[in-house]
Amino acid sequence: MGLKIGENHLRDLMDWLEEIALRDQSTIEEILASKPITDIESDPRLGRADKLKRVKEELRRLRFPRLAQMEDSIRARIQELKLHPEIRLTVPPALEGGRLRVELSASTPEELKRLTGKLTEAADTNTVREIFALLAGEAVESRPKSDHFFRG
Repeated sequence: MGLKIGENHLRDLMDWLEEIALRDQSTIEEILASKPITDIESDPRLGRADKLKRVKEELRRLRFPRLAQMEDSIRARIQELKLHPEIRLTVPPALEGGRLRVELSASTPEELKRLTGKLTEAADTNTVREIFALLAGEAVESRPKSDHFFRG
């Protein structure tokens, strides 16, 4: 891997690589030669810092597959809400703190009032309840998509 890695990043990466290799009965070389990693390394659009960030994220996802699955599930549910682009819901990396971050972007008091109304509507849906259940570490059953807020 042609990335210059600082000591702390290197320690994290090596720990994760060793744990993945042990769990999956593979070698570190095999993990680093996997398609997701080599695709990142060979992407000419990415600088060294972006490559390192993406490789580290890919290894984190391999090391903590249940956490990655929960993150993906939460992000999918956020997308299902189809909120206005002026309303952003995000979660912290690795779901630390179990909190949902809400960001509104408004240019007038009326717009702010409209957006908070849409957010209030979304907060009353099963989808939002499922997001908070996932953040709390609770299992949530798969279900058909039902709660949608269309832009308009």
